Parts: sequence; structure tokens; C-alpha cells
Amino acid sequence: MKNQLKQMISFLLGGLLMTSISVYAVTTLYEANEVGYDNSSSGTRKTEVQSALDELYELSESAESITGNCNQVAKPNLGTDLIPITLSNDGTVTYADTSTEWYNYCEKEWANAIHLIDNPSKEYKIGDIIEESDIRSYFVWIPKYKYKLWNVNVTDTLTLAHSIDIIFDTNNTTDIEGESCATPMNSGESGNCNNGEYMTHPAFISMDVDGFWVGKFEPTGSITNITVKPNLSSIRNLNVYNLFVNSYNYSRENDSHMMKNTEWGAVAYLSHSIYGIDDEVNINNNSSFITGSSSLLTLQQGTYLGTYGNGSNYNMPYNTELGYLASTTGNITGIYDMSGGSHEFVAAYRENTYGSSGFNATNIKNYDSKYFDVYLSNSTQTTYQNRILGDATGEMGPFITFKDGDGGSRIHNQWYSDFSPFVSSFSPWFMRGNCDEDGVLAGQFALNSNAGVANIYYSFRLVLTPQNMV
Repeated sequence: MKNQLKQMISFLLGGLLMTSISVYAVTTLYEANEVGYDNSSSGTRKTEVQSALDELYELSESAESITGNCNQVAKPNLGTDLIPITLSNDGTVTYADTSTEWYNYCEKEWANAIHLIDNPSKEYKIGDIIEESDIRSYFVWIPKYKYKLWNVNVTDTLTLAHSIDIIFDTNNTTDIEGESCATPMNSGESGNCNNGEYMTHPAFISMDVDGFWVGKFEPTGSITNITVKPNLSSIRNLNVYNLFVNSYNYSRENDSHMMKNTEWGAVAYLSHSIYGIDDEVNINNNSSFITGSSSLLTLQQGTYLGTYGNGSNYNMPYNTELGYLASTTGNITGIYDMSGGSHEFVAAYRENTYGSSGFNATNIKNYDSKYFDVYLSNSTQTTYQNRILGDATGEMGPFITFKDGDGGSRIHNQWYSDFSPFVSSFSPWFMRGNCDEDGVLAGQFALNSNAGVANIYYSFRLVLTPQNMV
């Protein structure tokens, strides 16, 4: 009898399109701990039957919402001089025909675009392969979405890394009890938001756009002639002020700026959903800070320090099977260098605290406040309640301190044990991703804080927010 029940349950678990009534009807046929379940072919992770059924129920609900939601992805805004492209697995760039499907977020294929250099070798048209030497910068589109909240109060429950429930939607959520909430935009605020409700991600609201373009790699070239390209050493060793000003001036017509903390969070959350790699991205452990690199899986990255170096004994480039694992999608269409590479400064700081960044109370007023995420002035290294919902800081808690492989005690989050000190009076600027040698401390959910100084290990990232199309 038990074997028959097991076969029946396996059959039912094999189909993700079954109704929730069918799924839960099966639970009347067994006692929860009496029957085991072989999940090797079902796509579920649980082996105890009731847990597997619960998991399948959630997956089937998600599958139903996913089926129609890709039609809601905000159309990429190509702004000024952005050229839509498709990428072959080997990195070949082709001028995309936007009248056909050139991206598919349900298939984890994110939209890509490029800027050409000032004087390219030819005038390109749809269908042409674009020479790498004519490309100035690569960008990836992050479409507007809302996500299901899981840790509004930072330390309510111990919630480990899980697939983030995302729905593409260009309308801002409002307060509907048990369903959704209006997005609280400021440090420390929760508004009327509760766990289990959907909230529009603040990165889109603050810039009033239906999506934004993110540099596919850490910036390359020089600070006065920024490029965003693979297989080159990233721009580093400049203070926050210089990084911010030159990001701002990269493309004013496309509202270029230095990435904010909330924008980093928007990319990180999308990466950890069914539309992305849905896992921690592989670390870029290249000791020469070569963009798009991906650590060999045989190297020790489960502690600090990790294993790092330059060359095929340590890492592989972005356009290889191993390289794809360092992308937010697990394929070549995603964003790279979000784990390791260089520490990336973001335009996010402790209110009225500028450290050694080059900013001060006067010159920071030269720029619209929308270009910064500002955190409460009472922030310390452990005031995670001062997070901005959506910034991938406090929601990754609760936080714990333990000793790493080098014997040093550090603060870690619950998502892959990434390093997670908040901003403070002596370290008022956020950094994200951590660097090549950081091993377990690095990841797309890692954060760090700093005075804003120039350092050979510190870089940044570009974002473009061309205004919504009419």
C-alpha cells in the first residue's frame, strides 16, 4: 500500500500544472512522516512528503503567475545613442532587431545594449556584428518590478536565502492590507508594509522610471574616459567624489550616475529570483581586477581569505561556461562583477557624515538628492533597522558575528554569510560586493562601509536612467 501511495504522490509531484486542490487532496492519504518521497526528478528540494507538497504548491502558484507576467516587462528605454544587442555565448555582439524577440526575462535572457566609441570603424545597422573595438560600454536593463516582502523588521525571523518572489509591474503599489503596501522610501521607515505583501522596489520610484540600465561590468578605461567592457582591469583608486562626478558626466542625456544602494539591491533581488541565477553568483577572484572573471569551482572560497590569482589556474573569462556562473542570470546576458572583483562604492551615505570622500555639506548640494541614498545620522555598524527596504542590507538579516578562517571576527548576514557591516560615523559610505580575495565574505548581498577614500581595491558602477518614453 505504501509503495502505491508513493507512486501516486510521485506522479502528482511530477506535474507543476496541477491545481492546489489536487495537491492538498493527497495529504489525506498518508501520515506526514510515514512516507518518503524521491525528489530527484520533480524539481523540488524537500524529501519529506508534506514539505514536498507544500513546496510544490508554492511552485505551482509561482508558475501560474510567471506564465503571463513576462508580458508585463517594461520595454527597454534606449534613451540617446544606446544600441540594442543580442549576445552569442562566445560574446559575439549583434545589432538587435527590436521588432522581434531580443530578450526574454522568463528565460533569464536580460536585455543588453551598448554605447559605441565616438568614431566607430563603420556605420552599423540591424543584423550587423559589432566589432568589440568599436564598443565603448555594455549595459543591462533592469525592468520595474514589485517583490514579496519577507523581513520587514530585520530580525523577526531567521530566513535563509530563498527565491525572491518578483512580479513585473510598472504601477506603484499602494496600501492594501494583506496584499501590498506603498513603498517607504527613507532610511528606517517601514510604512504600512508587512511580510508577505508586495512592494514596488524603491530604485524605480526614486528615479521615476520604468527601468534602468546597469553597467554590465565594473567600469574600465580611465576616469575621464569611462568604458564598461570585459577582460580589462577596472577603474580604481579614486575617492567617492571623483567616482561620483565622473559617473554623473558620463552621459548626461541618459541621466548617468554612480549606482545607489537601492539600485544595487534591485539588481541583487532580481538575480535571486526565477528570472535570474536564483543563487549566489560566482566570485570574480582575479587579482588583476579583470572584469567578467569567474573563479574556478575547485578553489577554496568558503572562508576568508579565499583563493585568488590571475590566469587559467584561478579564473576564466565571462564568455565561457564557467564565466556564466559569475553573471546574475547564469548566462552571458546578465551583469558581472557583483561578487568580488573590486569593492564597489555606491552613492549611499550616513546623513551629514562625509568622511574622507571629497564630498562636504556644500558641494553635495550641487547634485539632486535623487542621486543618493541617505541613511539616518544615528547609524552604526549594527543598526540594520535603518535600512531602506529594498537595498539588500537589513532584509538579509538577522546578522551574526563569528570568526573566519584567518581568526578575525566579522559580521555576516544569513544569505551565504556575506560580510555585512552597516555605515557608521567613521565609515559613512556603503560599498557592495567585496573584492577578489574575500572568499565567503563576497557576494551580491555583501556590504561594507568606508570613509570614502581612494584605494587600489575600490571601484564603482555606472547606471543610466533615461526618462520614461511617452
